[in-house]
Amino acid sequence: MKYRLILFLMCSALIVHAQDALELDEALQQALQNNHQIKALEYGKEIAENNVSWGNAGLLPSLSVSGSYGGNVQNTDLEFAGNIPPVNVEGAQSATLNANASLNYVLFNGLSGRRTYERLGINKLAVDEQSRAAVEATLLQVAAAYYALVRAQDQQSIAEERLVISRQRLERAEAANELGTMSKTEFLAAQVDLTTDSSSYLSASLQRKQASRNLCRLMGIAPNESLVTDEVSIELVEWTEEALLQTALQNNATVKNLELEQKLAEKDQQLTQSSYFPTIAVSGGYNYTNQQNEAGIILSNTAAGWNGNVSITYNLFNGFRNSTNRKNAQLVLDQRQIQLEDQKLQLQTDIGNALNAYQQSIQLLEFETTNLSASELNLQRSEELMKEGRITSTQFREAQLGLSNARIRIANAKISVKLNELEILRLTGQILGNS
Repeated sequence: MKYRLILFLMCSALIVHAQDALELDEALQQALQNNHQIKALEYGKEIAENNVSWGNAGLLPSLSVSGSYGGNVQNTDLEFAGNIPPVNVEGAQSATLNANASLNYVLFNGLSGRRTYERLGINKLAVDEQSRAAVEATLLQVAAAYYALVRAQDQQSIAEERLVISRQRLERAEAANELGTMSKTEFLAAQVDLTTDSSSYLSASLQRKQASRNLCRLMGIAPNESLVTDEVSIELVEWTEEALLQTALQNNATVKNLELEQKLAEKDQQLTQSSYFPTIAVSGGYNYTNQQNEAGIILSNTAAGWNGNVSITYNLFNGFRNSTNRKNAQLVLDQRQIQLEDQKLQLQTDIGNALNAYQQSIQLLEFETTNLSASELNLQRSEELMKEGRITSTQFREAQLGLSNARIRIANAKISVKLNELEILRLTGQILGNS
């Protein structure tokens, strides 16, 4: 039963490896098309774009029409001076029809309308940069999930290889034990190690399935437990901190957003200056009224005609609110400038840290590559010595675990290089272009 389980695990691994490999670029493209968070950001961008209009800034006139019709029934007793006889009408009816069309337009309000329109345009650009920053963060999550799957695949592959070696070791131990050339203790140790490796393989397989589902969710596709990633290839990039910083200051989404936030504060400060000026508005319209009465001196009354006026409004005093608004707008502008300078300094720090981490991960990868070759040779030599009976199975097990750990470390080192590279691309605002 144990041998069948091992055979099933190995066959499952072969089926997984036989599938088409998913490249990182493909995963990023899938996320850009299907990720729900990215789709939601597009709606926010569209809303901001729709808001950029003359009408939304108050630069267009307003036109309205209204109409009403009403009537009543009442008993009417009328007495007149002079010789006019009184009038008594039971259930006298009256009806009134009214229709009106009016046009209103603000001719001047201290350039508030034009500045509001400009502010809406800047706000649209700010929303775009905020959306880009969120998309870049999501793409980094996708990349992290992708490499988590790469790591899980490598660990499963390493666990599978260790399982095969342990199985071969147990077969040799069985044969040697039957011949009496190996102690019972070493035979039992081989059994224990095989069980341990089987458990490790099951755990690695579960982690791979979980990592696959997590990546599928970020890509916005249905869960697929058997997703397979491509091998990690390293292409070293020669970067300088000065060039990276210059590119980052030009393209970093957070910096660009703070620059736009500063421009928004400038527009808000300009809008507060509009309170120094009066508001001049014009209005006009057409009115039609028709009234019908069954009782009274006037039985029918119809009026129709045009009307228009010009108004000038100037706020002489409103409890110093305008003055307070101007002071606060200036303070917000100063605050945005400080935040921008702080973010540029933070960006310089992040660029230096990211570049150092990238360079160190490359050095670590070189060390681990050298160590991997030594570990492979050590395992080969240990296997030969164990067959000759010159070392114990415990010593061979140590060499086996040493190679497995070396392979895990070199896989992690490759992933570290790629993640540090992507972080540099994000900081310099190039991750979308590269993906």
